[in-house]
Formats: sequence, C-alpha cells, structure tokens
Amino acid sequence: MRTLRELGERWVLRYVARRLEGLPGALLPPGDDAADMLFEGRLVLSSDMMLESTDIPKGMGFRDVGYKAVTAATSDAAAKGAKPLAYLISLALPPETTEEEFKELWRGFEDAVKLYGGRLAGGDTNMGGEIIIDVSCIASSENPVSRAGAKPGDLLAVTGMFGAQAAGLHALLTENRGRNAETVVKRFLRPVARVKEGAALTRSNAVSASMDSSDGLSETLYSLAEASRVGFLVEKPPVDEAAREYAEENGLNLFDLVFNGGEEYELVVTVKPSMLEEAVEAVEKVGGRLEVIGRATEDIETVKAIWEGKVVKVPRRGYQHFTSRSASNK
Repeated sequence: MRTLRELGERWVLRYVARRLEGLPGALLPPGDDAADMLFEGRLVLSSDMMLESTDIPKGMGFRDVGYKAVTAATSDAAAKGAKPLAYLISLALPPETTEEEFKELWRGFEDAVKLYGGRLAGGDTNMGGEIIIDVSCIASSENPVSRAGAKPGDLLAVTGMFGAQAAGLHALLTENRGRNAETVVKRFLRPVARVKEGAALTRSNAVSASMDSSDGLSETLYSLAEASRVGFLVEKPPVDEAAREYAEENGLNLFDLVFNGGEEYELVVTVKPSMLEEAVEAVEKVGGRLEVIGRATEDIETVKAIWEGKVVKVPRRGYQHFTSRSASNK
C-alpha cells in the first residue's frame, strides 16, 4: 500500500479537488485557490480541531475520525440554530499515512457532510508528526441563540440522554467485548450533531440560551450558568440506559459517565416556561426529542442535581484543553 510520502502532495490535492463541490452561485471552480458563493442572510461560523494525541483513541478507524471531526464543528453551529452551508478542512498528516487510510478519512468527512447538509468547499494540507484536522463550518441562521440568555425559572432541557459515549470510550480503551460494549462504542464513534433540532428551536422562539454538550454535561451547565448569571438544578438527570447497563456490568460510576463524560453532541437549552409546548412540538416535528431535566435558579454559577433521592452539588469536571486528560487516557 502506497503512503503519502510516496504519493506526494499533488496526488492529495488532485484527489481532493475531484471530490469538492461548487457552492451556490460560485464563480470559482472547485479546487481553486479559494471558494466563493452567493449569500443573503446571517452567517454563523464555527471551527473545531482534532489532534491524534488528545482526541483520537486507540481503536478508532480513519472513517470515524473524519466523520467525528466534521460533527464537532457542526455541533457548535447547531447550538446556535444554524444550518451548514459549506465546510473548509485543513489537514496535517504523517507521511507514513497510507493511500487507503487517507481515502477512508475523506469518506468520513463526506459521510458527515451528507448527513448535515452543506458542501465540502476546500481547505489545506500539510505534513505533520501526528494527525491534525481543523474543520471550519460556515452556516446560516435567522436568529442565532446565545449561551447568555437564561433567566431564573427557565426550564432546562436536552435533546438526548447522556453517558453512553463515555462508556464507549471506556470500551475502546479497555478493548471491552462485553454484552453492551458494541452499542456504546457505536454511540461514541458516530454521534449526531442536532442540526434539525437546533434550527427548529430557533424558529420556535422558545429558547433563551443554548450550547452543545461535547465537553460534558457538567462543563456545559457551568458555562451556561456563567454566561447567563444563573444556577441550575437538574431534577431528572438524563441517564442513557445503555450507559446504566454498561456501568453496572463494569463497575463504573454512572454519575461520572453522565455528567463528566462528554462527546454527546446533544443540545443543552433553556426554555421559556410559557413556551415549552411550542419547543417540544417544534423538535418532534423534525424527528427529534426534547426532554426537560431541570430548571435555572437564582443560585448563581451553582449546579446541583437530584441523584438517588438526594440533592448533590455537581462538580465541574468536563473536558478542558491544557488541563484535562487526553482521549487516549481519560
């Protein structure tokens, strides 16, 4: 199998250029020095970087890596109620990367772009000592939702359950082949950014604040609390049943999986109490779900949860670059 060292950058650029798509109204063809498009409205821009040493655990295939890199950038835009228009992807790859590994990586990018909409418009390539992927998502939203609008009394809601992705990472790192391992690994490898749900919630005008949960539920709640100057009480923790079963089978702390695991890419939103019905209906119409799990409080920047019948303080232990453990050992 040929490597990128043997194939050279020109082969990479030709391969990519053949797979790029022209943008609406573009004058520049795919593969030119830049991409252009016609646009009317409000742009939302987000980016996310994935590094082999911190974000790609052992056992994760190249196609899943590509898919997840695009999903991470898309999820931030989705939390603002934005729909993707175009993606720019910059890559640093070791020269020992094989032709098939590169193609699998690119197929993963295409898998995600096809799922979320928008088009792959271009990017950059370079040689590096490890895999580095930087994805920029260019999206549009009629009315982007900030993380800073929650008020005491607003309802706290999520678009999915938590904990299965952290369990999946555990299964990958420990090479677990138990009864529930396959289910949680699949959830870790192929999370879904809630683009349709985010856009629907924005149109409903029922949401006062919104973030995605990729750094963990606890970190997301504290970030929302800081921005909005509120606290949160999680009255009904969003426990994924697959996570519960995996935790019981493997002696893991379920609370930690749910609140501190991360990688869910769900939306965490606050909803105006008088508009809950509109919010739930809007999400259900696009095939999603919206679960109320608690409420915003006046206890500024404090996050508590009802767990096993007791009110407990939720520690802030989500993922943070520079201080957190990497994906290879967290």
